[in-house]
Amino acid sequence: MARSLTGKIAFNTVVQIAGKVVTVFFALLTTVLLVGYLGKTGFGDYIYVITLLILFGCLADWGTSTIGAREAAKNPSRQAVLLGQFFLFKAVFSFLAVIGLLLFLPRAVIWMALFLLFKSGRDFLAMVWQARLQMHKTAIVDMIASGLILFISWLFVRLGLGVDQLLFGYLLATVLALGAGIFLMRGQLHWQFSFQPAIFKPLLGEVLPMGAILLMFTIDNKIDTLMLGIIKGSDAVGIYGLAYRVYDVLILGAAFLMNALLPVFARWGDVEQWGSKLRQTYQKAFDILLVGGFLLAATVYWLAPVIIGLLARQRFVEFAQAVEVMRLLTVAVFLAYLNHLTGYTIVALGKQRPYFLVALSALIFNVTANLVVIPRFSYYGAAVVTIFTEALVLLITTVFIFKLLHFVPSLVSFPRTLMQLTKQAAKNVFLS
Repeated sequence: MARSLTGKIAFNTVVQIAGKVVTVFFALLTTVLLVGYLGKTGFGDYIYVITLLILFGCLADWGTSTIGAREAAKNPSRQAVLLGQFFLFKAVFSFLAVIGLLLFLPRAVIWMALFLLFKSGRDFLAMVWQARLQMHKTAIVDMIASGLILFISWLFVRLGLGVDQLLFGYLLATVLALGAGIFLMRGQLHWQFSFQPAIFKPLLGEVLPMGAILLMFTIDNKIDTLMLGIIKGSDAVGIYGLAYRVYDVLILGAAFLMNALLPVFARWGDVEQWGSKLRQTYQKAFDILLVGGFLLAATVYWLAPVIIGLLARQRFVEFAQAVEVMRLLTVAVFLAYLNHLTGYTIVALGKQRPYFLVALSALIFNVTANLVVIPRFSYYGAAVVTIFTEALVLLITTVFIFKLLHFVPSLVSFPRTLMQLTKQAAKNVFLS
């Protein structure tokens, strides 16, 4: 029996979470390994370079994955042509990102540029799987990449190699993971690889503002790390980077749910026709993220000393300040869960152009506030700015959603939603 749409969403969300449990386990083991081997300063240098790669990786993607998944899901009959255009988009933006990296960081070695190109290939495969609600394949590739990073890091540590060689391991893992992704995609990638100006041009009008939005939010998310490195040095980046690694892991639950919902919301993009379904599904997602985000944040706040102790181990005293940084960031986690819902919904409904102003406002606030607080309060100030930035985005996007859907989610409906989802999950297990 075919799965219902709700069942597919639940399946993709659960599979992503299950896969990410493995991925996070490998990533945390890698963190423990590197923190113990490199210490506060070396780990800070490592995180600083990884942060730069994330920023330029966002430039290489430039919103093509999000818009590509949305458009391919909305137009299954034209999917082959659309995928061809989005491959061209990724090729162009990846080339520009490589040029930008070399201009911004003249000492960047060739592996950094190659990393951006191979990562774009992985992102393209993930885009296709998201549009087809086959995110379990993305989860498999992510697990392979994370496992390889752990193995290569362990091997390089045993050989006594330095930060540069450990960073090079990211490229090796990405290349091998891309190969695994191509193997999983074999025979399923049907596309028309030819330039179609009549299709390319309107898509470009969608991609450009989306890319600007994602780039600004990525900068907004990572600029504090770069500013800490410039103003306070590698030691501050090491402490903040350790706590922020946990933060990045914690917000994945919201991303999984909204990745599964994005193609569905895109198909219901006509608010006049599908408004009732949109509002019902939005309310259910709100209930899940409200409860899940609160429970997760409260748990991690309580367990922060234990978590940092497990990650830093014999270097706990060296990284002790990361405990309070993590506790501050748990507040931002709760707000970020709700921001995933508003942000993904706005994008799914094709309203990314006005959303650009939200991203711009958040970025201006974040940079300005960090310039004021980091010199005096270091990583504690950066964490507080993250909280206020998430709060600002949530306020603006909630107003935007109200104008878009004429709807404000209820704060008391989550027991009913959780009961319905429990019954649906039991039904799916029984039918399978």
